[in-house]
Amino acid sequence: MMKQKINDILADVSGVDAGRILETTRLVDDLGLTSFDLADIIVSIEDEYGVSIPDEELQSLQTVGDVYELAGRVLKNED
Repeated sequence: MMKQKINDILADVSGVDAGRILETTRLVDDLGLTSFDLADIIVSIEDEYGVSIPDEELQSLQTVGDVYELAGRVLKNED
């Protein structure tokens, strides 16, 4: 469920069909995302789940899998 929601957010920002977004998809090289796009994605995840993600986490995001892992870790810490 979380992965599908994140894919939907990524699709909205990148314009790439959500069905084509895989865990190994690279955020910059494959989706063409900029640092501003990544910030928008993080804000959307924060809004969706009511969590706070530190800005420095953006630097470590290379693939969609990294976004899943970050969101999962942040959500787990909110419990």
